[in-house]
Amino acid sequence: MGESIERSLQQGIHLAIEAGTGVGKSLAYLIPAALFALENETTVVISTETKSLQDQILEKDINIVREVIRKDLSAHVALGANNYLCKRKYSKVMDRGEFGPEMEAEIDSFVKWERATESGIRSEYKGFLSNSFWNQVGRDADNCLARNCPNFNSSYYFLEKEKWKKANILIVNHHLLASHLAGDFRILPPFQHLVIDEAHAFPEIVGKAFGSEVKYEVILNQLHYLFHPEKRSGLALKLPEVKRGKLIEAIDKSLIYLGDFFRLLFSEIPLNFQFSFRHVPRIKVDDGKLEDALYDLSEICLSFLETFKKDSEDQDEKEIAIGLEMVGTNMKKASAFLEEFRTKTNKNLVFWIEAPNQNARDKFYQLYSQPKNTEEILSKTLFPNLESVIMTSATLSPSPGNFQYFLKEIGTKEIETKTLNSPFSYSTHSLLFVPKNVADPTSAPAQNKKDICDWIERLVKLSQGDAFVLFTSNKLLQEVHEELSRRIDFPIFSQFQLGAIQAKREFLETPESVLFGVASFWQGVDIKGDKLRNVIITKLPFQVPTEPVLQAKMEDMEKEGKSPFWEMQVPKTCLQLRQGFGRLIRSGTDTGMVSILDPRIHTKSYGKNVIQSLPKGVPVVTEFSELERKFKNLPKG
Repeated sequence: MGESIERSLQQGIHLAIEAGTGVGKSLAYLIPAALFALENETTVVISTETKSLQDQILEKDINIVREVIRKDLSAHVALGANNYLCKRKYSKVMDRGEFGPEMEAEIDSFVKWERATESGIRSEYKGFLSNSFWNQVGRDADNCLARNCPNFNSSYYFLEKEKWKKANILIVNHHLLASHLAGDFRILPPFQHLVIDEAHAFPEIVGKAFGSEVKYEVILNQLHYLFHPEKRSGLALKLPEVKRGKLIEAIDKSLIYLGDFFRLLFSEIPLNFQFSFRHVPRIKVDDGKLEDALYDLSEICLSFLETFKKDSEDQDEKEIAIGLEMVGTNMKKASAFLEEFRTKTNKNLVFWIEAPNQNARDKFYQLYSQPKNTEEILSKTLFPNLESVIMTSATLSPSPGNFQYFLKEIGTKEIETKTLNSPFSYSTHSLLFVPKNVADPTSAPAQNKKDICDWIERLVKLSQGDAFVLFTSNKLLQEVHEELSRRIDFPIFSQFQLGAIQAKREFLETPESVLFGVASFWQGVDIKGDKLRNVIITKLPFQVPTEPVLQAKMEDMEKEGKSPFWEMQVPKTCLQLRQGFGRLIRSGTDTGMVSILDPRIHTKSYGKNVIQSLPKGVPVVTEFSELERKFKNLPKG
């Protein structure tokens, strides 16, 4: 793997390489990347899906690389701008004492941390930190004076960016890399060589980065930032009276149309959905009055920048300028979104509505859009602009070596492919249990839930805990957890109740325990040894066909005479299943069983695709008595 990546970097070749669990992907790309960066005095960017993997690379793997190559290697982690404390905003909040009652007991501790920290990174503060306080003091890319800020030379964020430029290895996550692409390559320092680990997840994250949204409370807060009629406060009051009157008139108009628009949405789009609802037809709503009002407001804000300059010597003028620019730019974007949402002229955009946020004071619909064809974005923005892109994962294909699905997702065939199988012995160290006597989840959901509970109880008793139970929905997880908490003596920790981090921590610290999880536990969780010998998959992880972007893509495929089920849903399900199976064997000595409690493996034609997607040589068992005997005879780790 390392040799293939070295050749890709040296010759400027794009490469997709599927490397099974145990190959040692991190070192296989880090060593050639480090040598290439040092020899060519350049930066190689490494992108991972999660912050935990970023930290592992920096704190563990990079140290091994330094020992191997015996050279001084500069490596740095880059985080999104909102992870850093903004000294300008922090000073304003502290001067006014507006840190909020929830922070009163914590503020002295935070002040001490701020004086001692070198990075200003939020996650490094170990005390309590409310989101509302961080929103007041954290860096906001839209509200930044950059070189015009009096704190620029000591800014945590900009000092970190200088370190990014000098790094041989710059470690980012997929969300920041996707934002970099969506932001015309302006966030990260220039680079020409990129390694994307956990690359199976990258296309979906890119799609979201190029998406847009409009929420009532966000626009309301921006308008109130300029002027709050009831509190008689806001940026507008700092303007000369002539300009102030014009601006307040535009704000008042926008506030009226904002309320009208979101109230009218309820009458035009009935609330008959639970999560998200794709919206296709053109709508009247307010005939564009809100979008026009927001556009006019943005023009007024931006026109005032001829008078108020960000590079002024006067700090108050700088603050006014950055505030006007921030709101003006955001209102122009919101206006453009609303026009597209109303007219539906852009056929490459998928529009949808999500139910009101129940925690919000004013409960209104939330509006979203996202490009339908992420593959076009990647083919136009990523591959042509870089000399070499190396994409790797344990699961790039629905079955080992079949890259067609992944190549379509990334929008290019101008990429070499390579498959490296896992060195682990699945035939002797693992078992796959697929019982037949389980009710179909689509035709008999109540009986299916009962059968799942019965099987989980038997399987957890067989392994004496130390089990992951993976679900595809929070609802089923909650219902099964409630039932089995009364029937199983082993401690059960639920991701839904405790959150992913706390649930995993409790599971690791508690002997013979069981963890119930959803999406985040299907992939990226690395637990070696006897602590995890039993992975139970309750249902095949098919995507919800009503998910807006998936729905739009499926419709296009049907128009082309293709089968979206076979060409999109089955491959995606197999990829997800391979990720779930991969939680079991994490080292050469790990042993255990994976159970799939979905009878459709036996009754549907795609069942053979599911079995073929899993590691070769895994013994398949359908009878519990045989499973008991074989599980007890597995090698001891």
